[in-house]
Amino acid sequence: MGKEHFEFARMASAEEVAEYLSSLAVGLKRGELSLESGERALRLTPATSVKLEIKVRQKESKGKIALEIGWKRSDGARTSELRVAVGPRSGH
Repeated sequence: MGKEHFEFARMASAEEVAEYLSSLAVGLKRGELSLESGERALRLTPATSVKLEIKVRQKESKGKIALEIGWKRSDGARTSELRVAVGPRSGH
């Protein structure tokens, strides 16, 4: 799969931003996120372990919180190749 890119920016109320963040949280818990804006759409399947980076800056009349959530895809093919079998013990 190639690199996919999705960006979205707009002014919104604090309540609307909280709704976006809540939806992202639900998607992370479920293991699937879908983002859509106009003709653009992106579906993500986060790993069970994700990295969270939070950067906060505050000046006299401005504040900024930057969130970055990232993960690396696990290679499902490798884990599906593992087989463990337990047979009868020899000598008993």
